[in-house]
Amino acid sequence: MPPAYTAAQKTAIQSFVDFTSTDRTTAAKVLRQHGWNVQVAANAYFQSGSTSTGSTASKGTLNKLFDKYREEPDSEPDEVNIDGTMQLLSDIDVSPDDIGSLIFSEMVKSPSLGKLTRTEFVDSLAALGVNDINKMRDMVQQRRSNLDDPAFRPTFKSIYKHTFILARQPGQKAVALENATEYWRLLLTSPSLQWSSPNTPWLDWWIEFLTEKYKKSVNKDMWDQTLVFAEKTLVDEALSFWSEDSAWPGVIDEFVEYVKTDKRGGQGVGDAMEVE
Repeated sequence: MPPAYTAAQKTAIQSFVDFTSTDRTTAAKVLRQHGWNVQVAANAYFQSGSTSTGSTASKGTLNKLFDKYREEPDSEPDEVNIDGTMQLLSDIDVSPDDIGSLIFSEMVKSPSLGKLTRTEFVDSLAALGVNDINKMRDMVQQRRSNLDDPAFRPTFKSIYKHTFILARQPGQKAVALENATEYWRLLLTSPSLQWSSPNTPWLDWWIEFLTEKYKKSVNKDMWDQTLVFAEKTLVDEALSFWSEDSAWPGVIDEFVEYVKTDKRGGQGVGDAMEVE
């Protein structure tokens, strides 16, 4: 006899099913493990790459879907390139210029911009319980609507880190500054994580600083630590978390000095606010 659930638990189960496209039995199991908190449970589910029987989509169906977007029948059998990728994005109502394209690319573990590979596409979507265009579209939209939710932060960080892979030119270890700034504008503005605080337009200042003072390419450590730094500034606008002895990349140390001298005239946030 199936267990009896409270009204709140039934609602949580349905929300989890809608969000993850899994079955109700799996939903109840994962929710129970995470105190019936839908967002926390969903994050844990996605991060685990669950491949249970109830949540794994048909790989045969996904292989057929992959083949549909290959450009030519006799082309590389395990790759979809730019034209096919653009058509797939169009079919799931995602613009290449929207952050939804980055969400999708992370979902299918795209190895480079505009390119899909069979194994990653099939295995990743199967693990998410996604096996058709409608579910693909729904999951991208669901993730897009949750990007600025602190409880969704682990998935957002995965999207952010995967973007570095997409942004690199083939054979390069770093990202051109111009490309990096464009991706930061997508990732660190609404509807995603908004990198600004009441008295500080952090993202604008960061890009202004890099354009005027830095002008170099962006390596992986700088890319990753920029997000860590951004999160800390949103909690501590006064930058009291920073010190000369901290292990921040040199460019972030230089940015802190730029903020204090060029933007705040040597004053802290509190002092600047008093002057105003």
